[in-house]
Amino acid sequence: MKKWFEEKFIPVATRIANSRILCALRDGIVMAMPLMIIGSLFIIISDFPSDAYQSFMAGMFGEGWGDKLVWSTVFPATMSIISLIASFGVAKSLVESYGYKGDPAGVMAIAAYLIVTTFDSDMWGWNADYLGTSYLFSALVISLLAGYVYKFVLDRDLVIKLPESVPPAISGSFTALIPGLIIVVLALIVKFIFAKTPYGDFSTAILTVVGTPLTKAGTSLGGVIATTLVEQILWSFGIHGSNVVSSIMGPIWSNAQMANLSAYQAGQAIPYAVTTSFVENFLWIGGSGATLPLVIWLCVFAKSKIGKQVGRLSLAPGIFNINEPVVFGMPVVLNPFLMIPYICAPLVIAIFTYITMSMNIFPKPCGISINWTIPYFLCGYLTTGGKIGGFILQVINFFIAFVIWWPFVRAWDKEQLKKENGEE
Repeated sequence: MKKWFEEKFIPVATRIANSRILCALRDGIVMAMPLMIIGSLFIIISDFPSDAYQSFMAGMFGEGWGDKLVWSTVFPATMSIISLIASFGVAKSLVESYGYKGDPAGVMAIAAYLIVTTFDSDMWGWNADYLGTSYLFSALVISLLAGYVYKFVLDRDLVIKLPESVPPAISGSFTALIPGLIIVVLALIVKFIFAKTPYGDFSTAILTVVGTPLTKAGTSLGGVIATTLVEQILWSFGIHGSNVVSSIMGPIWSNAQMANLSAYQAGQAIPYAVTTSFVENFLWIGGSGATLPLVIWLCVFAKSKIGKQVGRLSLAPGIFNINEPVVFGMPVVLNPFLMIPYICAPLVIAIFTYITMSMNIFPKPCGISINWTIPYFLCGYLTTGGKIGGFILQVINFFIAFVIWWPFVRAWDKEQLKKENGEE
């Protein structure tokens, strides 16, 4: 089994994770991440669930201060331009992976996105309100296509060349003229073609035919089980499973997160349980593998010297969801015995969290983006929009993982103690 994973499964997974398309999609979303976090921070400031706090802020800034500060000012400048930023980032990353300068391609991708996407009944009109979350998936597709067109033209050297004495900034602008013109013309052609279809425009077609089915599959219980298993199995063999899974599922989970945020803003029911926050804030208890309970056990109950040492060294990083010290210190990686709870703990938590959120026993992530290094027990409260249920769910998940880890780490600790005492 180990040989099959090392020779067959891991090389394929690694190639997929390192593919140009997935890396470009990941980089584009990462480029937009600071705006998402900043926007989310202001949403937390605006909607913090405390009557005393709200009264104090209303006295300072007037009634409706939250709507004016966040939803009418900060939100449009951060969350509502996510698709534009992602378009730039995806095309830039893709073109740079082929050795070309990526900034001009990113600019042309933004132009293509604005041309292709029709927002109003009039096919020539567009509304700035839809530059954010609504068409994120289509923005990713358009920017990939724009990036490949840009590369195609540059590969054939169909560019305007200026003398070497011309400053590089000016020369680069002229280099982008022909590929940019081709991208704009192709975007207009696509716009005309899809205006004649029942969908009305390219973005709606992509969202209907591709985006919605992928989002449903990626946010289903089966999708959660499959991705959790793949992530933990890869980590167990020393491969960064989180990077592999997020490269593939990141755009899908981010799209679901943005849909949740739109529903939260509108005061509607939150549609998706599984988002980026679902994984990072409810499954990663101290990091991938739900290892913070393991670290706590080592700090409190370990009798072996190595167990106590690993626990102490891993506690501070584990609080901030960094678990390499314990994963490679015990080690858990390539340890068939400890791989069992390492895989099972997050899998059981994922199933429990999905079911209880779907049954509305606990709140779903509301779309607020919380950095994955925010300590456990705090991030659940924040990412659900200040719901105490998010905190309670994290406490339950912690104890589930603790119970699963307990017999395995106790047996491991006894074995290490025997070795330290020189016993057979």
